[in-house]
Amino acid sequence: MAIEFEEVVDWGEESWDRDVTGVAVDSLDRVHLLRRGDDAITVLDRDGTVLDRWGDDDFSERPHLVSIDADDRIYIADDGGHRVHVFDVKGRRLETIGTGLPSDTGFDEAQPDREVAFERVPGGPPFNRPTKAVASPAGELFVSDGYRNCRVHRFSGDRKQVYSWGGPGAAPGRFVIPHSVTVDNEGRVLVCDRENDRIQVFSREGEVLDVWTDVQRPTDVAVDARGYVYVTELARGPLDLKSWRLGPAERELPGRVSVWSPDRSVVARIGPPSVGFLAPHSIAVDSTGAVYVSEVPESFAGFTGRPRRAHRCLHKFQPVGGRPIS
Repeated sequence: MAIEFEEVVDWGEESWDRDVTGVAVDSLDRVHLLRRGDDAITVLDRDGTVLDRWGDDDFSERPHLVSIDADDRIYIADDGGHRVHVFDVKGRRLETIGTGLPSDTGFDEAQPDREVAFERVPGGPPFNRPTKAVASPAGELFVSDGYRNCRVHRFSGDRKQVYSWGGPGAAPGRFVIPHSVTVDNEGRVLVCDRENDRIQVFSREGEVLDVWTDVQRPTDVAVDARGYVYVTELARGPLDLKSWRLGPAERELPGRVSVWSPDRSVVARIGPPSVGFLAPHSIAVDSTGAVYVSEVPESFAGFTGRPRRAHRCLHKFQPVGGRPIS
């Protein structure tokens, strides 16, 4: 059954015209938004009213994505700080995972060709610019170590590293910029393999269970209580990194959001012409079926050479006619 979504125009108390790198929803449907700078976290209720703001002096200039577990613990992958931070809902620090120094992965920052640099990365231990951390119901932690490591790490409940898998390339089980990770309702680990235009599905031991290829440059993935899967997909053009699986883009492919039912049917796509995303980066869904999408057009323009222009970086979409029944 297809689902139609409509945007809640100008949702939230601000203009949201600067990059919003992450979005997550807690057990009370409070929406936690991650930005770079002071007061990195803004908390809003479902109506968009600001409930709280807080920051942390140990964040680098690049906190990346945020997730919230069933006990409302907040996990922030700090890309520039090479660490994962854990907080309670009041912003009190509970723990930090990682040394704060980039691990030795063999990535050559001086390499003028980034595609060659990625292909030559042998990979290494945690962390070198991690992208997202998510807790499983059993208390394990999975981290996509994305920008300079091309690996996924699994930690036990007491934060001991249990296993890591991946490495650069397009073969099953390999990654090029694993940009996000989540754990679905069956305990499977879903990894957004961004520059391979796919989502790879793993067991907690790192065994490849499935590969979803009907996706474009996925940046984040969320799963609701019914098993519906929500994915943000970044634009790709001829001047961007190639897809290791598909090759270079021949034309500009705009960003979008895709929604899949539990049987893996596409039930919704949000994007042009009704919504003109510039750089969809993170996604979350609340208990009513409302979808929250954040964007990073400033960073994307700076990284790719695309022109900068004013753009709203936070969106809320409601399913038309109420939440569908699976």
